[in-house]
Amino acid sequence: MSKQEQLIKLVWERVSGDVYSYIKKDIPKTKVPDDKVSDKDILNTEKDYKEALAFVKDAISPAFMKIYPNKIQINNTLAKTFFVYAYPNFLEWNWLSPIINWDIKFDMSLFVYPVESAFIQKYLRKRLTQLNSERSINAEKGLINDPALEAQIQDVEELRYKLTRGEEKYFHFWLYITIYAENDEKLDRVWKDIETILAWRNVLQKQSFLRAEQGFISTGPFCKDELGVYRNISTWGLSTTFPFSSSTLSHDDGILYGINTHNNSLILFDRFKTENANMTVFAKSGSWKSFAVKLEILRSLMLGTDVIVIDPENEYQALINQVWGTYLDVSLNSTQRINPFDLPKGLKDHEERPGDLLRSAIINLLGLMNLMLGKLTAEEASIMEKALITTYSLKWLTLEDDDIAWKQIPVMKDLQDVLETMDGAKSIVTRIEKYTSGIFSWIFSQQTNVDLGEWLQVFSVRDLDDMLRPIAMYVILNHIWNKVKSSNKKRILVVDEAWNIMQHEDSAKFLYALVKRARKYNLWITTITQDVEDFVNSEYGKPILTNSSIQLLLKQSSASIDVLENVYKLTGQEKYILLNAAVWQWLFFAWTEHVWIQVVASFYEEQVVTTDPNKK
Repeated sequence: MSKQEQLIKLVWERVSGDVYSYIKKDIPKTKVPDDKVSDKDILNTEKDYKEALAFVKDAISPAFMKIYPNKIQINNTLAKTFFVYAYPNFLEWNWLSPIINWDIKFDMSLFVYPVESAFIQKYLRKRLTQLNSERSINAEKGLINDPALEAQIQDVEELRYKLTRGEEKYFHFWLYITIYAENDEKLDRVWKDIETILAWRNVLQKQSFLRAEQGFISTGPFCKDELGVYRNISTWGLSTTFPFSSSTLSHDDGILYGINTHNNSLILFDRFKTENANMTVFAKSGSWKSFAVKLEILRSLMLGTDVIVIDPENEYQALINQVWGTYLDVSLNSTQRINPFDLPKGLKDHEERPGDLLRSAIINLLGLMNLMLGKLTAEEASIMEKALITTYSLKWLTLEDDDIAWKQIPVMKDLQDVLETMDGAKSIVTRIEKYTSGIFSWIFSQQTNVDLGEWLQVFSVRDLDDMLRPIAMYVILNHIWNKVKSSNKKRILVVDEAWNIMQHEDSAKFLYALVKRARKYNLWITTITQDVEDFVNSEYGKPILTNSSIQLLLKQSSASIDVLENVYKLTGQEKYILLNAAVWQWLFFAWTEHVWIQVVASFYEEQVVTTDPNKK
């Protein structure tokens, strides 16, 4: 062990106990009895300790320190201290939060000293006498009442009563802030920004001019106040300055979303413990929004949560391969099919009446037909409803008996055959032919031949034509909803590129209804989109946002940031962060809490969920 290492070790030994304790521990080496420790041994140990302490001080001390009238320079860093000297009569709770949560280098010190109530009572009596005397003089002169004077009298009397009852106490309060920067320009800019934040709350501050060194010491870890600028403050006012109020979001359990950049705490969050845990994810293209959601999916699966995904770009295939989920390719060339005429399963713990399931299926099919055939007129909608009832009845499924046991479910071709026999349905038949015998035949006109099971299910719609995508989305969402209603289990539904659904009224209305009702069936929905403005301005997009208590905002474009500012009431700092965020940094909203998080993914997780083709 080198001499320096020995000295450093000696310092730590000394910190844990006094010199004598150190010598006693070292006695076995010297074979000296406990009662025969000499003064020479103690002096030698003290000498070694002082040498080691001097070495540590030299190691951590700066190369130089230069003191200016309004700042100090430590190596290449500039520091400026200012103190708060005046406060308004009223301060909202947590008013220091914008500064505490600001991502800049600064030190803040708060000194609080209690004041004897008797001393304050004596001062308040004297002050109240002065104010009443002034009011009497004004009355004798015939002057009208001064509102400011009346307010002061009322405040003093109220404070006296609270002090007498023990509801309030009085304190001397010091607040100092030292900011750091690499150059004068940045130092002045940070100071002006903090000055603006405080001035907005009518909190006044000044620089510690000609006392830069004392200000620096006052905000250091020395518990020394060398400025001595204080303000009298009551318990209520003091409570509003509580400094440990940085934003946090953490449950006792849940999954890890990231690290809180405000205070380096872990963001452990369980969506299923909230009253409304629907989530919206907004980000520009290339901001790794799918990465963020897939990371949540992977960690949720480990806690036994089922996940269902609508995948528009085939981005979840690698995840399926790793966790053994079910993958359904919805395309013209796929052999996997979902029959839109399937009847929903009965609700768990709910006794269905005859015809309920069939009635629900017909209502959903009417919405689907509006997507497939274009908006139906009132007359066409009436014809379609009768045709659907007839189509099911030909398979022995009626409003009096909709039990599917030993019965065959109709398909789209069966509906076409019925429509061909009905008056006034010629236009409908012409439009429906492309889904039964035309270019889109068989995709929606065959029996369901997949069993999605549980765990993780992904519906890929990448290879669908743009004309078919909203139709397929509607069929898939309806199929998922029927599955969710049949059993009560923790599930998350992820709708990637949700704007594909929001473009069409019927599918948008269906998604909106799903978001509103999902909570009753233990299902939470995550909607992802990069078309922020279109989504927000949609008739059903805005209600979806209001029914989602959790938001995940990633890097934004300058075109969308103003829209988000209006919707989520973003601060100037949050806007700046979202415009300049790195791909590993996200703004996480849950109710009124806004937390800037740094994502931490293990090597294995990153390989599974990454969307970067260069890392595959």
